[in-house]
Amino acid sequence: MQARGVRVPSLLTIFYIAELIPAVAILALWGPQLEGNLEVLAVLIVLTVLAELMPVSIYGDTQITPGDVPLTGIIILFGLPGIAIAAPLAAALGISHHRFNLKRMAHGAALLTIIYGVGAGTYSMISVVGPETFVWTMAPAVIAASAISFVLNALLVSLENMLRTGQSMRAFWEKHSWLAPSYMVLGLIGLALTAAYLALGIPGVLAFVAPALMMRLSMKQYVDKTKENVGKLEMQNDALRTANIEVRRVSEELRTSYDGTLEALVAALDARDQETKGHSMRVSRYMLEIAREMGVVEGTHEWVDMQRGSLLHDVGKIGVSDSILLKPGKLTDDEWTLMRKHPEIGYHMLRQVKFLQGPAEIILAHHERWDGRGYPKGLHEDEIPLGARIFSVVDTFDSMTSDRPYRKALSTLAAMNEIMACSGSQFDPIVVEAFLDIYEKWVLEREEMHMEEAELREAAA
Repeated sequence: MQARGVRVPSLLTIFYIAELIPAVAILALWGPQLEGNLEVLAVLIVLTVLAELMPVSIYGDTQITPGDVPLTGIIILFGLPGIAIAAPLAAALGISHHRFNLKRMAHGAALLTIIYGVGAGTYSMISVVGPETFVWTMAPAVIAASAISFVLNALLVSLENMLRTGQSMRAFWEKHSWLAPSYMVLGLIGLALTAAYLALGIPGVLAFVAPALMMRLSMKQYVDKTKENVGKLEMQNDALRTANIEVRRVSEELRTSYDGTLEALVAALDARDQETKGHSMRVSRYMLEIAREMGVVEGTHEWVDMQRGSLLHDVGKIGVSDSILLKPGKLTDDEWTLMRKHPEIGYHMLRQVKFLQGPAEIILAHHERWDGRGYPKGLHEDEIPLGARIFSVVDTFDSMTSDRPYRKALSTLAAMNEIMACSGSQFDPIVVEAFLDIYEKWVLEREEMHMEEAELREAAA
């Protein structure tokens, strides 16, 4: 950190020195060549200094001044020699008014000398310097000079800003490029000022000052009003941001409350049948792992619907009697008919609750088959919601690898082989592929679960 802190000021100092070299060269080489009406030059320099003393702030960190107007007049009437004298003098006097700072004064004088010196050179290649009357080539020459001066100004200022603050030149340009038309307009007003001088002499210049001052006042009023409106918008935006944070906090609390309520309900359902205790929580976890493997984004509505649907998949069994639900042997045909109603019972229980409408669709379809031979509607393939297709695989795996009153748990290998054998008939083949990708992880979890159950049975014995 210290090395970087030393290096940046050194680069900035080199930049300031490099900036002074061409500025001093312009003053030394072209300053002595100054010719023309020095009274007019003095008036334009005074106007430039006054303009530099009346900057208009643009949103706090940027300033523009109408100093381009008299400087454009100097470019037309005196060319590069006039700029060599006027630019550093105007910059130094304008800056020293605020607070004397030799480094800042030298930088400002060098910057103004370079950008308007190049502008004056550009103008002299297109139109005549020091004309006695207005000629048409002055207009394109002024536009070209203003454009070149603006681009060079933006380049030097953005480079200095990058060395001083670390902000990229591109970011600085994107923030300030909208000022380009203003420089073009100010250059054309400078052309009009020159035309007033060519027609009326110094009185024409002084007469031109009044509308220029009114223009500056209007500009300041417009910018101040714009800044006021921007400030109000920023305050409103801050208030909206705060309100949005609060809404999101409350929403998260509600979601947590909903999930807690659902988990309590699931625990109550599992407590009804000790043989399937923990089944809903396990299949919910398995289902979300496969969903993630298949690209479902965590936290989306689809993800939350899958989470809640898997947790509540057996809620419809509330409508099934204990004599059927807890029967130790195989069910009769009539008993199976009643048992198979639980998806519809669960669906009708939950569909009236707005935040459970998505899960209700999964619950209704969680016993459908890929080949259309499931129940209750006989849906097939993509007609079945993705959540229900995933659930049928994880429910089968967990059921086969868990003890039931009428049979012992199958091995995880046997369960996997059965699921693979039913791929394309009972199960969605794509879901089965995702299941196989994370099968090994589930095997370890099932082995740990069976070891814990065995230890509990031994402790109870």
